[in-house]
Amino acid sequence: MKKLLILSFLGLLAFSGCKSLNVTHPESDLQLPNQFSEEEADSTATLAQIAWQNYFADPRLRGLIGSALANNQDNLITLQRIKAARASMMRAKAGLLPEISGRAGAAQRKFGDFTMDGVGNFDTNLSEDLTEDQLIPDPYKDFIIGANFEWEIDVWGKLRNRKKAAAARYLASEEFSRSVQTWLISEVASTYYQLLALDAEIGILNENIRLQELALQLIVELKEGGRANQLAIDQFEALVLNSKSQLEAKLREQQSAEYEMTRLVGSIDIPLERIELDSAVERPRILEVGLPAQLLQYRPDVREAEFSLQATKFDVNAAKAAFYPSITLFGMAGFNAFEFSKLFFSPASTVYQFGAGLTAPIFNRRVIKTEFELAKTDQQIALLEYEKRTLNAYLEVLDLVNQIQTYDNQLKLKQYEVSVLERSVENSNTLFSVGYANYLEVINAQSRALESAIELAELKASRLQSHVQLYRALGGGWN
Repeated sequence: MKKLLILSFLGLLAFSGCKSLNVTHPESDLQLPNQFSEEEADSTATLAQIAWQNYFADPRLRGLIGSALANNQDNLITLQRIKAARASMMRAKAGLLPEISGRAGAAQRKFGDFTMDGVGNFDTNLSEDLTEDQLIPDPYKDFIIGANFEWEIDVWGKLRNRKKAAAARYLASEEFSRSVQTWLISEVASTYYQLLALDAEIGILNENIRLQELALQLIVELKEGGRANQLAIDQFEALVLNSKSQLEAKLREQQSAEYEMTRLVGSIDIPLERIELDSAVERPRILEVGLPAQLLQYRPDVREAEFSLQATKFDVNAAKAAFYPSITLFGMAGFNAFEFSKLFFSPASTVYQFGAGLTAPIFNRRVIKTEFELAKTDQQIALLEYEKRTLNAYLEVLDLVNQIQTYDNQLKLKQYEVSVLERSVENSNTLFSVGYANYLEVINAQSRALESAIELAELKASRLQSHVQLYRALGGGWN
């Protein structure tokens, strides 16, 4: 009766403390539009379903991406984190099972004559009921071999929720790894297109320097013939020097970009081969972006946030269960004797123990309540992170669709501008040779043509890079 009263008191104490802990898991009220635009309503095949091997057509770029995925240290670190998350999940899973451990030991102890054990052993040995084998030796020896077990019965779901939280975090770690790989692929492609643009700009500068040096040579000859002055020579020479200075800057950028590519690839032994800028192939149709809701299925960072949110839900449930009493079964079985020769006598040396325990928090309830409140706060943070990533994913796609569409229009205008300026260079040279244009008009035409050609190369690379960013924004094809 006394034991029943104690158990009832502990159960009532736990229930009275937990009935006020109402757990309501927050839900996201963020709603995305049904489609990005009316033109995309009937789209079926989406870019989000295309793996990077098919998205990027250039075999040299694909080779660099493959090397980066195999060697890049950031990517390899995330793979190790997946292993750590899996180990945590297995550890949480093992918590549901009984803990069984082997036990073996040997000890020797001398009891004093004026101790309870010493007096008790001496008095016991005087008993006429003991056989010679049962006399307690002095010093006392103790040999034991057996197994212990302990098992917390998961009545309130605390351990199950911890297991589910660990499993959700394992899945989140896999999505994080895909996020890193998507980032790595897009960085390699973006740097690759940057190198293509720099190669083109360096070629443009070299060709312009060649033409400008010919013009400088011509103006020198004209001065010798009395048709030009030193001021014209100085202006043409300054133009050549300015172009050479720009060339040095581009060469520096090219070298830095190659170093960056080497860092991304993760090895200095991989050649950075590449094609010409005008030969680069991009995805042709921008309207194949799919539906906004698909971002939740395809974006690894959004899915990572979703799994992390699920994990915090299980954390809250486990934190609440910590307020309830925990029931533990325990016991041991084996052999125990004070002489090794008698250790395995059965049943004479057989020992066992079986019991159950009930543990309820009393004085540490404030600590448990603090952990419960922290778990709820973490859940709110995870929900906000999920909503933020979802909204950012939607806006990123919208922005990139707009960028690519305007790049197409801008490129048409810029290409026409370059052709007009190239024509103006030819015309200014012709007019200058017959005296209908001055050297400043020639210099201005050459400078503007060079500027426009470089801008066109940068614009082509920017359009290619916007397609790279669209690949990343749509999820990287990991579905």
